[in-house]
Amino acid sequence: MLRTMNKKYIKSLMGLALVMLISSSCKDSLYDDYKTQAVDNHGHNQGSMVSTAVTSSALDEFYVNAVDGVNTEVEVTLIPVILSGSGLSGKDVHVKFEPALDSLDAYNTRNETEYVMPGDVGSPAFTLVDDGVVTIKAGTEVGYLKVKLVPSDYFGDVSYAFAYKIASVQEGGYTISGNHNHGIIAILPKNAYDGIYHETGTLVRQGNPVNNLDTDTHLATVNTTTVWAYAGFPVFQNTTLSYYATINNDNTVTITADPHAGVVIYPIAADSNPGSGSDAHENSYDPATKTFYLNYEYLNGSGLKRTFHTTMVLE
Repeated sequence: MLRTMNKKYIKSLMGLALVMLISSSCKDSLYDDYKTQAVDNHGHNQGSMVSTAVTSSALDEFYVNAVDGVNTEVEVTLIPVILSGSGLSGKDVHVKFEPALDSLDAYNTRNETEYVMPGDVGSPAFTLVDDGVVTIKAGTEVGYLKVKLVPSDYFGDVSYAFAYKIASVQEGGYTISGNHNHGIIAILPKNAYDGIYHETGTLVRQGNPVNNLDTDTHLATVNTTTVWAYAGFPVFQNTTLSYYATINNDNTVTITADPHAGVVIYPIAADSNPGSGSDAHENSYDPATKTFYLNYEYLNGSGLKRTFHTTMVLE
């Protein structure tokens, strides 16, 4: 039996790592689309290496999977595992995972959270797909550890997270990464604002021409009233530019920095950059049209401002 940690209700879910927070309803090419981890080669350039790819942070390897609270069993993707270094394998590679309760303990201690690993009597039921063996198919580089569970069973006073690590590789000749070898996946209910939005507006880069934004972006669940997003990804292709947006009772929006991001993003007024095309909407959410109006900026490594005035409409 898996032991259970103190089952108190988590007061805060803000200790998140630098990851794209996604729903399990997305397609199975999450790793390929850079939606389950920051863009990172995990330092494996030689040999045949097997590693997890939850986040570029080897310390936390933490990721929130926001799922619809249905009452039927669904398959949920947990941890991507990748084969890297010496090219694609000409045969299937079988990677065995086992519980990593020490990693979950360490994460809870560092972030003052109280996630519980399912498995003990009284915790929600789940089935580890293929008994925890992930198959990286011949000619590919990624496979996924998955579980089957009833999401609604996981939404209550206890917050659950699955913590697993690579135990072994069935085939010979493969090295398990010494740092990227585990993952911790929290299961949370998808909030009302989670979804794909069409983003328009402007990015003003001090000392450079204005960039007009016209792209799709995912606002992803952090908790019941907060979403997480990248800033200016089409322009910068940078997964360290992330922030939180919290929807208040009066539909104003509070923008705060992601503590694990590479920059500190902070809110600004809508008219702080005249002519930017922001239509002077302060930071807010329109529930009738499911539209966000967001204004924020940050300073890059050279101390130059990067200013955003954007509108995001749910697709």
